[in-house]
Amino acid sequence: MISNLSIGVAERVCNLWIGGVFYFVFKYIHAHYAIFTIQPAWYYWVLLLLLTDLVWYWYHRLGHEINILWAFHIVHHQSEDFNYTTSTRITIFQALVRNVFWCVLPLLGFPADMVIIILVVHGAYSFFTHTELIGKLGWIEKVLITPSHHRVHHASNAEYLDKNYGDVFVFWDKLFGTFKEEEHKPVYGITKPLKTHSFLWQHFHYLIEITYRVRQTQGLINKLKVIFGRPDTMAGDEREIVEAIWLNQVEPIPLIERRTGRYKRYINIQFAGLLLGLLLLILYFDRFSVSTDFFISSVMILTLINCCALLEQKKWIFFVEYIRILAILEFIALQYNDSPQFLLCNAGVLVFTMLYNTLRKLYLKLVY
Repeated sequence: MISNLSIGVAERVCNLWIGGVFYFVFKYIHAHYAIFTIQPAWYYWVLLLLLTDLVWYWYHRLGHEINILWAFHIVHHQSEDFNYTTSTRITIFQALVRNVFWCVLPLLGFPADMVIIILVVHGAYSFFTHTELIGKLGWIEKVLITPSHHRVHHASNAEYLDKNYGDVFVFWDKLFGTFKEEEHKPVYGITKPLKTHSFLWQHFHYLIEITYRVRQTQGLINKLKVIFGRPDTMAGDEREIVEAIWLNQVEPIPLIERRTGRYKRYINIQFAGLLLGLLLLILYFDRFSVSTDFFISSVMILTLINCCALLEQKKWIFFVEYIRILAILEFIALQYNDSPQFLLCNAGVLVFTMLYNTLRKLYLKLVY
């Protein structure tokens, strides 16, 4: 759950900075390039919902069929559990690509306000399809994408691969030949599971795999085929090779200690504070200064890296703690420039730096 939510929190933080940008992109496209003139009548709302779901279908399908797009979407499929937290596994890269696809809607003539409202409704629906708690829903399954349909999509069983791309309506999959009923218990995750919960590795491992394969491939055309071809055109050994180069194996903490010790409490307390910080940042983003928003966003990203590195028992975790404390002290110091508080905070930075190695050993002993 920590691994899933960390991906979602990062996307929410970054979306605070870029989400509004696409609203103005939609407005610009509508004002200058709209093909039709559409007014917000009820039947246009229905049409917009249908078209939004159709665009989603092809965005989602291409995200599975084009390597570079799969690199952005694969994160959503990495979880080997399937619950509501799985729905939060949306990276900022995926959000950017998705918004590019949405640009076709204002191009057709739908006003930006209509588009944004439908996107909120459309996005909210998919949260409820990420669960094993709900079984089959009878006749509803003939119209809407249900948890049963979406469990198939997230499964790595051979018969379920590349099926059920729809988000709200099921008929796109039936129309384009990608529909599959849930018949056997799904096995979740990607076909080659990751060996880590690292926040950074989950985001970038497939891009690293593509880069490795491109460097091993001769000829420009062949390199482009790797980037824009299907994922099954990869040789298949990239994961093992890049993991051997980039990942260090660690001795796992005994399960009983992970469940009951200060290690788990430390992660949970940090993450609870992180979720509270996200709520406050969303509520007051427009009221804070740009520098304050940037500082809070940066500390939150550092905390996400921190939590997932703790899950992996990384020894460099103290460096992240050091950067985080340094950032907090310096931010406070800048609020009290040319005052005793400024000197006190910088003195704290100096002492912390001088005692770095001693504090590092103590920290690793306490946490691990």
